Amino acid sequence: MSKTFNPLKWRSSTKALWISFLLPALIMLIYFACRHMAPFGPSSILTVDLGQQYIDFYAGFRQTILHDPLRIFYDFAKGLGGETYGDWAYYLLSPTNFLLLPFSNVYLPAAILFLTVLKYGLAGWSFAFALRKAHWQTSWRLPWFAVTYAMMGWFVANDLNILWLDAAILLPLIVVGLEYYLTHQKAWPFIVSLTAVIMVNYYMAYMIGIFLILYFIWRLTWQAYPIRERLVMIRRFIIGGLTSIGLATIVWLPTAFTLMNSKGQHMLDNLNWKFDYQPADILGKLFLGTFNFDQMPTGLSNIFIGSLPIIILWFFFTHKYICWQTRLTAFVITGILVVSMMYAPLNLLWHGFQFPVWYPYRFSYVFSFWILWLVGSIWSPALRLSWRQFFSLLICAGGVILYLTTRLDALNFLSDTQLYIGSGFFLALLLLHLTSMKTRLWLPLVTVLVIGEMTLSTVMTLNNFSYLTNTEYQTYIRSLNQITKNLPKNDHDFYRVAQSFQRTKGDPLQGGYNGASTFSSALEHQQSDIMAALGQPEGDNYIAYTSGTLLSDSLLGMRYLLQPTGNEPNVSGTPTNMQTYSRSDTNGYYKLIKQTNQAILSHNANALPLGFAASSNVRNITFKENDPLRNQNVLWEGLNGYKQQPIFESVNFSKSSADNVIAPTTITGAFLKKQNTNASASLSLTYTPTSNNPYYLTLGNAVTSDNVDIQLNGQSLPVIPSHRHTIILPLPAYTKGQPQELTFSLKKKDVWLQNVSLYQGHATRLTQQAKQLQQHPYEITKQSPTKITGDITIPNKDDLMMTTIPASTGWEVIVDGKVVKTITIGNFFIGVPLTTGHHEVTFKFKTPFFKISAIISLGMILLITGIAWSENKKRKHSLY
Repeated sequence: MSKTFNPLKWRSSTKALWISFLLPALIMLIYFACRHMAPFGPSSILTVDLGQQYIDFYAGFRQTILHDPLRIFYDFAKGLGGETYGDWAYYLLSPTNFLLLPFSNVYLPAAILFLTVLKYGLAGWSFAFALRKAHWQTSWRLPWFAVTYAMMGWFVANDLNILWLDAAILLPLIVVGLEYYLTHQKAWPFIVSLTAVIMVNYYMAYMIGIFLILYFIWRLTWQAYPIRERLVMIRRFIIGGLTSIGLATIVWLPTAFTLMNSKGQHMLDNLNWKFDYQPADILGKLFLGTFNFDQMPTGLSNIFIGSLPIIILWFFFTHKYICWQTRLTAFVITGILVVSMMYAPLNLLWHGFQFPVWYPYRFSYVFSFWILWLVGSIWSPALRLSWRQFFSLLICAGGVILYLTTRLDALNFLSDTQLYIGSGFFLALLLLHLTSMKTRLWLPLVTVLVIGEMTLSTVMTLNNFSYLTNTEYQTYIRSLNQITKNLPKNDHDFYRVAQSFQRTKGDPLQGGYNGASTFSSALEHQQSDIMAALGQPEGDNYIAYTSGTLLSDSLLGMRYLLQPTGNEPNVSGTPTNMQTYSRSDTNGYYKLIKQTNQAILSHNANALPLGFAASSNVRNITFKENDPLRNQNVLWEGLNGYKQQPIFESVNFSKSSADNVIAPTTITGAFLKKQNTNASASLSLTYTPTSNNPYYLTLGNAVTSDNVDIQLNGQSLPVIPSHRHTIILPLPAYTKGQPQELTFSLKKKDVWLQNVSLYQGHATRLTQQAKQLQQHPYEITKQSPTKITGDITIPNKDDLMMTTIPASTGWEVIVDGKVVKTITIGNFFIGVPLTTGHHEVTFKFKTPFFKISAIISLGMILLITGIAWSENKKRKHSLY
């Protein structure tokens, strides 16, 4: 065996670093295996956002890297099409993601498990390496510091937010790099690690930036530095920080522009000048296992770091031989961090002035690092508490336990069992730091207690969650892959795909097709606006095309429709089990293309191309809030020059009957209230179609799954999706003369039938009008995610090329070799004014500020290289 790679001949510190990596990784691997998570069983690591959002991005990551790298900049699989550089900057720039490339989307859960285990190991190694590099801890003391850091409350609670974990891994390297820079004048460890965290996840890097300012202030108190030396240190800190920011400009500058059009629209929302909870309750988070599902939306910060760091922190603040300025500054910084985790304005500051949706106090990992870093700077096996320190800490601990005992009913994350177990670990470690360490078992006993407490906390925390089964995930993904492989793939063609089943809003990323649903923290607000106008569920960070109509399908170029077959409705993961609203309005109108055991692929002959000749009247359309079918009518009529009859017309119900409520004479806007609050209540509405046309029902945002169930002819419809505006419920076509009964069953004592209205859609009219718009299509000759080239002929009656490309900054349109000015249709779509005749039209997308940011980053690299070369030449010259 090579001496270099022979572990038996490594130094003890090298072995300790390996153990620091392997121990937390092995503990987590054993835990996940015991939970039978893939590849160790039928369960999976997928839960909450990891299973509902991130895994779809990882599937898209693989598709992009291996098949179409330009999707890094723009992707029509992001809703109706959107800039994706900001998405990559937030979700996908971790270099560890490349380890996922060998795994197809079917096996991603197993790959993500191994990636998560790796990040636990890297976090442990990183903290141990930083302590060793700072000469604060060595040898076999490093592994239990590593386990404490890697398995701290924040890391465990957020291991499902795998994209954030890199920041916790890099933070120790950044801080020790700063120390090295300030003492050894070598800047590259600090600059490289800080640049890396900015590029990997700008969001977490922002929090680290605030923390570094606080840390540097504390660093200046270590000694009575002369003024000149302090100024040198300040200069280095500023230059190093600015250099890192300059190097990472290629990532953060274009992303900042993107955020101003998405999350930036909501800065300072929900700001309250108050404490978010009773401040003393945060003490409960110092006990093990204090995180559960209820803590995700509105919980307290996750600051568990075990008992020993609390004991040593008390020693740090009460030990008189530590410089009082250092202790005082550390105490103030600790206070700032603690108050930030409970006082709303400071909390908002740490989150970039945007209130976090779920996972509150995301910056609390810097607090945990800070405490462990202070502890690592002073702990040694020889450290002993004085009797005064012992009793004062014991009294404080007793007061904390007494207070928490009185608050147990109000704290959903803490139980008396956790208090007893946590107190036992605390007392045992406290006594060990009071007694002599003459016995050889002292250090092993401390190590066992520390690692045991952290492991038990991790197990208790993760046992609070339920996980998606791997069988359910794979069943769905295999069904999706099997049906979507029948979609045509042609560089000269563009189409979108609608679907009436959905595992997540990221299905288009999994299936590799253009859809109209997405879930992204960098979602352009215009995408939410247009979906609200067209009657689709939407939010600040998602849109879901689950309430389509024949008209919206045609307009948006939904050439294909994915539907479940109805097979195995009770089997988890089948498309039938994942059905959204049935698209029975397409019955008889869309042609069957392919059917598998689980899914149906059908073709919509009325789907419009990506671009087509249209009337200039569409320039003047305006949408009305909460009136989606009217909006669809107006947009469609504008395209046709207002020369056609409307597609949708309002119709009345023919009969209504009520049970335990008074039947209203007017349905829309009616208020239903139970007469007997303890009995069931319902309202049944009947209509009899006079043709085979499809019908549609609209539902205002007051009609939710929380207050009403809807049945059609006695069959329960899928759960009403969350919606902020009026949405559309498609009803069956080809039911002429057959009475259709809609029943609203109240789940609460009352319900407001806000915007509950019935409409008939005229399919024949739509077909005729769609054919007219299809006569002069934009015929694509070549396309990529960022460039589309094609030809169009504009007839005499029209002077506009309408597209369904979202109008966003970055698009440039070239007509016959010249850049032209575009217009925006309906505050969303790109329109191109054109003269009569034949034109070659090219659409180019350039990520805003990408070019200038790349120049800045490249310039910074050249500047640093030049300075390094110059300094090296000076050193060589001085030797002669």
